[in-house]
Amino acid sequence: MPIQSKLPPVAVPAAHNKGQLRAKLFQKSKLFLALYLLVLPTSLSLLIFSYYPKFDVFLMSFFRWQPPTVEEFIGLRNFKEAFSDPMFWQSFKLVGILLVANLFKLWPGILAAIALNRLKNDRLRYYIQVCFVIPMIIPGMVFLLIWKNFYDPDFGLVNRFLNMTGGMHLLNWMDSAMPKLSATLAPIQNGVIGPIFGGLGGLIILGAFIFAISKRKQHDASRWGDYIVLLVGASLLPLANAILGLQADPTDLKVLIFAISVLLWMFVCACRMQGAWIAWPFLLLGGIGVFWQEMWRLPLAMLITLGLFELLRMKKDEYTSRPYFQAIAGCMLGVGILFIFLANIWTQPNGQFANGTPAWLGNKDLVIPAILFWGFPWVGTVGVLIYLSGLQNISQDVYEAAELDGVSPLGMITKIELPLIMTQVRINLIFMTIATLTTYEIFLILLGPDGGPGGKGMVPGLYMFSAAFTEGRFGYACALGMVLFVIILLLTIVYQKYVKVDK
Repeated sequence: MPIQSKLPPVAVPAAHNKGQLRAKLFQKSKLFLALYLLVLPTSLSLLIFSYYPKFDVFLMSFFRWQPPTVEEFIGLRNFKEAFSDPMFWQSFKLVGILLVANLFKLWPGILAAIALNRLKNDRLRYYIQVCFVIPMIIPGMVFLLIWKNFYDPDFGLVNRFLNMTGGMHLLNWMDSAMPKLSATLAPIQNGVIGPIFGGLGGLIILGAFIFAISKRKQHDASRWGDYIVLLVGASLLPLANAILGLQADPTDLKVLIFAISVLLWMFVCACRMQGAWIAWPFLLLGGIGVFWQEMWRLPLAMLITLGLFELLRMKKDEYTSRPYFQAIAGCMLGVGILFIFLANIWTQPNGQFANGTPAWLGNKDLVIPAILFWGFPWVGTVGVLIYLSGLQNISQDVYEAAELDGVSPLGMITKIELPLIMTQVRINLIFMTIATLTTYEIFLILLGPDGGPGGKGMVPGLYMFSAAFTEGRFGYACALGMVLFVIILLLTIVYQKYVKVDK
């Protein structure tokens, strides 16, 4: 049998334990101090040159400020003026068109990255990547001036190309055909869509409501409480308009206070709606903007949406009913967008194409098409490299398994490659949205500080620039920047919520 020792355990002095603990803390503190000292220059640079100017913008938005002398605290007056400034909000129309157009402009970069990733020759792929990077060394100002020269009426490359290929004759034919098509569709828009849906905006909002409600998974008894909260939130403004007369004076202080209250209530409503909850505040805000003159249509559209949801969910479950929701919403959105492009954009002939020298940047009807065509073929260097990095992380086993399952090369794009690079797509979406909302250099160089003829090329960034450096209203420009910051932040949250990676 083993002999058990009956010696008592040796007691370690408390002072010795404290000494060891103090030594460990000293070693860790030395390490942390060294790391913090290494990070300190970068942190100070960010605080001084990045965060402090942004905080200063927020602070100066409450002042009537004209550097370097005039500073007067005026509270929320700049923000009140911003919310009631029609020119500022009108500039978002062009931004909305550009955002939709840029969604389509993402595809050439994605397809170019896929084609580049599928090249078998590594050396050829490397040389093409280098060719993509070389344009980055050209200054952006030179690039803008080159494009401005492309649009020259007499010697520009765009008009010369259209004249050589027959595209100018096609545009001249469309200059007479599109207004006729618009006149043909006008009775349908004014006699059917207008009275039933309250206009094209009402049709699009109703389709968006139906698409958002399809994301709700739960169908239990708690839904009735959610419906009541949502309908009450949608009914607040119609009731307030009937009682307070908000439409009579939309810049009144009571309107501002009530609008803030409605926004808070919208988020309360949104938090009760599972699935697409983050989208509901935007949808309600869009509904308010669309139905501002007929506010009773907002709760009616919400009631139709909830009724359709209940009708379909009585017959089908979540997965089998979703295609029906998507088909109905897709038809409404498609018809609305189609009517906007066919019946509301090219409504009058401009007579610019008959002589073959249209002034793309000098005619108010051609400014927006010129801006949309800018940057063709829309294959951005940074975007392609970001997509390519995601594609190169896809394992070869995935491609081999897809080939064994009989997936075609086209099916590889939709079933393998696109779903696995959604992280990169989300990054480019965020960058694209921020650039679209904030960039003004393009419009300043191409069109001038007034946004071109009729202000058709005015965007929020250019409007801020004009308010600050043309009118000298720096405090007001800071307030516009803060409004723009909130809009970008909310759109970024939406992208984070909905653009997900399914692997």
